[in-house]
Amino acid sequence: MTDRAYDCLRLDVVDGVGEITLDMPQFGNALTVAGIQEFLDALFECGRRDDVGAVLLRGAGKSFCTGFNLKEIPLAEADIEDIAKHFEVAAMWWHQVMHKIVHIERPVLVAVHGAAAGVGLGIALCADMVICRDDARFLCAWHTIGLANDATTSYSLAKIVGFRRAQELMLTNRTLSGSEAVEWGIANQVYAAAAFDDAVRRIARDLAAGPTHLQALAKESFHQGWRRSVEEATEYEIQNVMKSVRHPYFREALNRFIAGDQKSDVEQVRLP
Repeated sequence: MTDRAYDCLRLDVVDGVGEITLDMPQFGNALTVAGIQEFLDALFECGRRDDVGAVLLRGAGKSFCTGFNLKEIPLAEADIEDIAKHFEVAAMWWHQVMHKIVHIERPVLVAVHGAAAGVGLGIALCADMVICRDDARFLCAWHTIGLANDATTSYSLAKIVGFRRAQELMLTNRTLSGSEAVEWGIANQVYAAAAFDDAVRRIARDLAAGPTHLQALAKESFHQGWRRSVEEATEYEIQNVMKSVRHPYFREALNRFIAGDQKSDVEQVRLP
């Protein structure tokens, strides 16, 4: 059901999934500053709700998200400093959205169809899992409009695809298809259009039904682990183990395993 009214997106909570749909298809879901602020608010709302076990990010219309909204900038009338101030404000709000995607204590699934360009690519790179339709296209796009890359790409892109491929993608502005995005590690799976929506719903529900506290610990440890020494990383791991042992879920899961009711190799999220 939809609990909050937004102008630039929709938030629906169904089966434990907080589904945020960017809803400015007339701009390819390139959100205005007001839309970016709504996006951040919707993420905070999902993080506050006990009935949300996972977050799903989608786009309405023909594309997932095509980046900055240039239509709201008075390019012809404004001087360069006014334009620069607009980009500074828009980038600040977009970066807050990216930070929240990384830090929210819920798994974030991104479902990409059409273009994920610029900021749209950045959203995908920040997510925990990405699936795409067979018409998906991933591209940087910044240099073609005279902008330096942002949207966390300096943090995420090389870590996900490797330094050489990150440079290739940025410097050539190559467009990756959905299958290429899977090969490069940007996406997990690609689906034909006929199967895409069912796959999105199943994966999102499985994520929502999983042990949210363990998912959050894994998410935090992977992001922080990039910046920790092996000694620091393993110290945080044992702290997380102790937190998990003291959680009621541990005893319940262990009892099921000992009784033979649950095997250790059961898939918690099924990728159709």
